[in-house]
Amino acid sequence: MGVYEDILKLHDDLIHFGSTIQSVSAKKMEDESHIEANVFTAFYKIFANAITLHRSVLSLCEAGWTHITAILIRTILECSANCLAIVNNELPEYMAFKFLYHPYIQIIKDDKFPEEKREKARIDLEQGINNLKDKTIKQKAIDYRNLDKLDIFWFRPEENGVSSIIDKYGGGDLKFLYGSLSMSAHAGHLGIFLFKDNSDDISIDPCENPEKTKLALLLSCRLLLELFCIRIVYEELDFNTDYDNFLKRILAFKDYVRG
Repeated sequence: MGVYEDILKLHDDLIHFGSTIQSVSAKKMEDESHIEANVFTAFYKIFANAITLHRSVLSLCEAGWTHITAILIRTILECSANCLAIVNNELPEYMAFKFLYHPYIQIIKDDKFPEEKREKARIDLEQGINNLKDKTIKQKAIDYRNLDKLDIFWFRPEENGVSSIIDKYGGGDLKFLYGSLSMSAHAGHLGIFLFKDNSDDISIDPCENPEKTKLALLLSCRLLLELFCIRIVYEELDFNTDYDNFLKRILAFKDYVRG
């Protein structure tokens, strides 16, 4: 098997690893209720979103759109930022509630939405509040619902922004990476060609980028694995050896990929 084929195998194995983590977590939740209910739900949704993005990166690469994948890879990193904002707060269940129900409150407060959609959001929000068992967290959720003005970002005021979250809990290297990927997401002159073998090749057509394709796929793998690590550690799941093995597999490609 060649290097590219090995990367494809790694890419696919990580998808199965994520599914295994979800299955084990769900069983542990059923048996022990080992984490807060909203935290579990947030993890479940964030994991599904991140794995979908990871799979989409490969689809774009195969179709000749490697240079567009930076936008998706950046979003995988934002999935980790969402998890970090939840698990590093003194009240993870409250932060998970905010992550899950912030969009509902936005809909309720925006009279541009049809009334039936706003009413459905009210019902779902009230059910979410009623499901909270801790009285302190429930009152904080009610206070959050009743805010006169809702911030556009769900994690404020506890956290300042995605870049700040990544810098605080993920480290300087991830912050630099997030900034680099953001150049693409913001349609920057250089960023949109971050994953092109020849950045001077300006075209509206799909194109082959064999070197940067390997880089994009490996970066997707690396960031997805780090998202998995957040959940493994927080839920105390027995996957540390698996994580180490995947990390070794990723790092083994460093001599084959030009950044």
